[in-house]
Amino acid sequence: MSGLLRHPRTYLLLRLLLGAFFVFASLDKIASPAAFAKIVYQWQVIGPVPSNLVAVTLPWIELVAGLLLIAGVWKRESALVIALMLVVFIVAAGSVMARGIDVENCGCVSLAKAGAPAAWPPAWMKGVGWFLVARNLVLLAASLVLVLVPPGRQGPVPDSDSDSNTQRAAERAGFTPASGAGGQGGATQRPPAQGKT
Repeated sequence: MSGLLRHPRTYLLLRLLLGAFFVFASLDKIASPAAFAKIVYQWQVIGPVPSNLVAVTLPWIELVAGLLLIAGVWKRESALVIALMLVVFIVAAGSVMARGIDVENCGCVSLAKAGAPAAWPPAWMKGVGWFLVARNLVLLAASLVLVLVPPGRQGPVPDSDSDSNTQRAAERAGFTPASGAGGQGGATQRPPAQGKT
């Protein structure tokens, strides 16, 4: 499992998917900060003034962090920022669920009105509930992989026995390593064995 998480392609896939999700999630909020501020206030976690501040700043943080992940710049730092945001989202969602507050649209991705008829996404995917918590946990796991698991190097694994194999092959061919006092090495050929007369 560790080898799969460290694989460069796995690392690249997680980075692109996580970055694309947060870039997409930020666009509607940036376009409609007033509507997003109303949704944030419906969570009843913070007051109206902090809600306005969150509505203005949070989408841009999501956009920048997502773009940096996609571009491959400050990857661990961007993933750490996303992980911290996800922890806050999960705690806030847990608070809303524990208090029984009905938030029909969490405002995570789309700011569409809850009453607008639409076949997709269904209501249970838009509101604050267990689906939201589970999705954020998956995203949190992906971001923590990017933060905590360094990617492996892609390419052939060097053979640690190659030098010894080369030396044994040279010895079978009649060559032995020679070294002088100055530390310079070379190869000398063994004299042929002479039989007794």
